[in-house]
Amino acid sequence: MKNIYKFLFLAVLIVSVSACEDIDKDPIPVNGTDGPFGSFIRLNLSTAAVLDVTNIDGTSFGGTLVAPSNNVASYDLKVRRVSNGEVSDYEPFFSTTTFPAEMLATPAALAAVFGVTSADLIPGDRFDFEATTVGTDGTVVTFDNFGPNLQGGPGQAQGYRFVTFLSCPFIQADAVGTYAITSTDAVGFADPGKTTFDVTSGPGDNITMVDPFGNLLPGDAADRYDVVINVNAGSGQAAVASQRAYDSGHPVFGGTPYGIGEVNGGGFVFSCAGAIVLNLQFTVAAGSFGETPYVGQKL
Repeated sequence: MKNIYKFLFLAVLIVSVSACEDIDKDPIPVNGTDGPFGSFIRLNLSTAAVLDVTNIDGTSFGGTLVAPSNNVASYDLKVRRVSNGEVSDYEPFFSTTTFPAEMLATPAALAAVFGVTSADLIPGDRFDFEATTVGTDGTVVTFDNFGPNLQGGPGQAQGYRFVTFLSCPFIQADAVGTYAITSTDAVGFADPGKTTFDVTSGPGDNITMVDPFGNLLPGDAADRYDVVINVNAGSGQAAVASQRAYDSGHPVFGGTPYGIGEVNGGGFVFSCAGAIVLNLQFTVAAGSFGETPYVGQKL
């Protein structure tokens, strides 16, 4: 595995040097070797990652939209609202034909899109953004055109699919209960029939997910682990310190020989909406398996 990492590092270094030598003549490909090429928008976030329900008139989400290769003709952003389990249609929200451009989403602006006022928004409301760009060559690009690195690498700051929430103060008692796993990923955390985990209070003012990954294992399986989430009481922002979480040798995790795995990461706990939204990195002694969403909704 270490040799693989060395090879990947060398490959990235070669690509980076080549791109710097003549980026205009050889732009970074977005979707294979036949195009589209380099029609990419970055969102450089300049605000907090969530909207603050306690400052509804002064909070905003957004930042600067940048076209690194200077070959994007237009950018169109749409948004939908997920509130109390109700999912709206996507509606137009923002568009621009010049870059860089500032995109800021305030509660009032988001509410207006759905024909309501900011007073009608509730803590835990989620806003899903989807963008489409048209390159100067007429190429249409969406989030689905990109590979995993551009889609999920935080350093890429892709401006095509992103999410914000109307955050709410964290109340430990409201977070306790049984949750359904709503995320889906390559490891199969949403395996049919095995889709719940419990949350208990503690340690201290935080919460603990009880065996959140062992739910996939046989009932008598050993090596079950709880995962502690440290939660900011004011915003609901969550941090998961590196801790034991699963046995990578079990078939559901690929039957690897790397022993007990750990998780770490962060996200949000919206106790008012009964939602836990995390992005977790899975690591064993030999290295990381990468990051994946882990999302639970209280039943």
